[in-house]
Amino acid sequence: MFKTFIKLRILLLTVAILATQAGIAMPQAQVASAAINGLGQKPYMGWSSYSMQVYSGSNPFITAAQIKAQSDAMHATLQSHGYEYINIDAGWNGSMDGFGRPIPSTTLYPNGFQDVIDYVHDNGQKIGIYLIPGLSKDAYNANLPIYGTTSCHMQDIAVQPLTTADYWNIGYKIDFSNPCAQSYVNSIADLIASWGIDFVKFDSVTPGSGHNDTSIDARGDVKAWATALAPHGIWFELSWALDHNYVDYWKQYANGWRVDWDVEAYQPGVKLTEWNNIARLFPDAETWWRDARPGGWNDFDSLNVGNGAMDGLTQDERRTAMTLWSMSSAQLYTGNDLTNLDSFGIGLLTNDEVIAVNQAGRPAHPVSTATNQQVWYANNGDGSYTVALFNLGSASATVTANWSDIGLYGSATVRDLWTHTDLGKFATGYSAVNLAPHASRMLRVVTNGGANVVNDDDTGISYTGSWQRSWNRGLGDFKDDVHYTQANGDYFEFKFNGTGIDLYTEKDSSQGNVDVYIDGVLKQTVNTYNATRQTQQKVYSASGLSNGVHTLKAVKKTGTYMLLDKLSFNVAAPIEANDTDAGFTYSGSWSTSTARGFGDYNDDVHYTMTNNDYFQYAFNGTGVDLVTEKDSAQGDIDIYVDGVFKQTVSTYNATRLAQQTVYSIRGLASGSHTIKAVKKSGTYMLLDKLNVRSSRIQLNNTDSGITYSGSWSLNAGRGYGDYNDDVHFTAANNDYMQYTFNGTGIEMLGEKASDQGNVDIYIDNVLQTTANTYNATRLVNQSIYSVNGLNAGSHTIKAVKKTGSYMLVDSLRVTP
Repeated sequence: MFKTFIKLRILLLTVAILATQAGIAMPQAQVASAAINGLGQKPYMGWSSYSMQVYSGSNPFITAAQIKAQSDAMHATLQSHGYEYINIDAGWNGSMDGFGRPIPSTTLYPNGFQDVIDYVHDNGQKIGIYLIPGLSKDAYNANLPIYGTTSCHMQDIAVQPLTTADYWNIGYKIDFSNPCAQSYVNSIADLIASWGIDFVKFDSVTPGSGHNDTSIDARGDVKAWATALAPHGIWFELSWALDHNYVDYWKQYANGWRVDWDVEAYQPGVKLTEWNNIARLFPDAETWWRDARPGGWNDFDSLNVGNGAMDGLTQDERRTAMTLWSMSSAQLYTGNDLTNLDSFGIGLLTNDEVIAVNQAGRPAHPVSTATNQQVWYANNGDGSYTVALFNLGSASATVTANWSDIGLYGSATVRDLWTHTDLGKFATGYSAVNLAPHASRMLRVVTNGGANVVNDDDTGISYTGSWQRSWNRGLGDFKDDVHYTQANGDYFEFKFNGTGIDLYTEKDSSQGNVDVYIDGVLKQTVNTYNATRQTQQKVYSASGLSNGVHTLKAVKKTGTYMLLDKLSFNVAAPIEANDTDAGFTYSGSWSTSTARGFGDYNDDVHYTMTNNDYFQYAFNGTGVDLVTEKDSAQGDIDIYVDGVFKQTVSTYNATRLAQQTVYSIRGLASGSHTIKAVKKSGTYMLLDKLNVRSSRIQLNNTDSGITYSGSWSLNAGRGYGDYNDDVHFTAANNDYMQYTFNGTGIEMLGEKASDQGNVDIYIDNVLQTTANTYNATRLVNQSIYSVNGLNAGSHTIKAVKKTGSYMLVDSLRVTP
């Protein structure tokens, strides 16, 4: 076959290197550990030479000058976005020394290979080389001694009778039962480490690489090389088309593993790749997504999207490829000529919002692959989801993500990561209408508060011990699968950002007690025993947690089995501070514009035309979003948090876009913080609102914990800017609202208007104040009453209508 011929032709250039190296039913899968070297906490980013070696034909594309040019181009264009590896594929070596170790080509590297390595390092990058399993036939025939030993020779370590070690029958298989074999591998690893090599691509690994059986079994080579490279901190990547049946082994020893055949089209001078080679990776991604996590990642091969004239893909296909790699947390390396990227390709490869998805390490999985219109998603554990909509068909089609299909219950805000555009709030889902063939959309979906369901196979769940996955059980489990263990002391952990969490499992006669911890504190020992099987049982629930990051841990104590089916965690909605909020301080010549009709939050903004004017806002929480308008009349804004400059953001756009998130920060220490935004350029600077990720919990008036006594009604879809666009109201005096909470403070928000009057407020049955909700004009999202400094514990707020035509309740904010 042409592909095999080309691969072999290039690999023949590397013969010298080979000469130098040498009770629970249904299907089950072991949960394996990460690679032994401690690397691979996130997918690597960089460049590989192989695609251009194929494309360039007789031009090797790995000369010293060419590698230095690629390094310089990466430094200039990609490095600031996270790309750091320069990986040289087959053909870098020229001969071997007297111990069977590789000597780099003096033809390709006339000033020495060390000169190239140092050049790459001086550019602030890392460098990789290519190796394959086995022992060189020439080294065997010469019976060379093994460096660092007194009596070991090459013929001592070859399997007898002589057996091929690789796809191309270039080397002999090594017998790793002989300690001399590890010494040989160590000698090469020590040598390349002394040069400063940071990365090894280990090709022709079997089972895989065209031999999905153990007739050529390279697992011994993989273990030996992993062991030899680990002390040197060298990244270890396996190739190609690895057999998924042995994934636990690959995960134990490697930082990455190629899941399919080469992505190259093998048409020199014509194209680097083609659509069919991209499309075939979708089934691979569905098979392998559960296996990618810190320590080791799935490898889809080179991402060749940098130059439309060479890639062999349309612009939609190029964007879809980048979307798939990023959604899957696949190793993010390109095979393009970095000195010849087009503007569209640079835009794809340097989109920091898309790259952040890849580097977050939350591999996506499909809702369904039954059709060519597919929705892929990942739950980020903080109330946000990354969602991709793919049209893999040959005709335009509408692709819809339903929130309930991805485990989100309630409305959500949607942002397009490719266009950096906030698309608005959507109640039940989002549709990409008439999505072109092979096109895609990549979205960040953020819940506006509510439940988020996580299946037991979510990669955010960390399993410790001898856990296994059982699927297609047919017993009524959520998603028809569970994780289970039989060993006491085994546990799982899940880190989430929210205010509560529920643990669901099976109850059965073979199960026993489970200890449940929140943030390291034992909360309860729950009993999962039942005489008969009951699936999807809630066995533990925590609520009223401070709005922030928490960790649930569950430990098996007794019984034959412990199972996990799913988790459901509650996310508090952000507190929306409109630009009119009394907490804002405006410095300079700011004005207010109301009733603009452009889609602003509460239909108003603050604005200034003077450079260096600024606003400040003090908040209590862990994060904040700055939401404003983008328009052709607007420019740059400097952002400070707690007096420290963070970023200059651009609010320019050729057309007006309302309610755009231009800056976000997360992970602040829970407590008091200040955001400051300073106008730097453009005709206008606008402020629409802030979304505060507060330790306070905001509850809508529809919350099930609120008790309404009397003739209350719900008015939804009012369009006035209420929280969640609805209120409860009554016209009868002495009707009341009551809510019991656990915390140290509470704030009641409602509307002030000319038809409203007085409300008596009680805390723990003691009258606190009579609040006046009258105003000549309507004001929404108004603080009616607020109290802080209560003793930590359970309290009850009660609000009683006394006068006016109406009393309204919009939301409550609870301070833990």
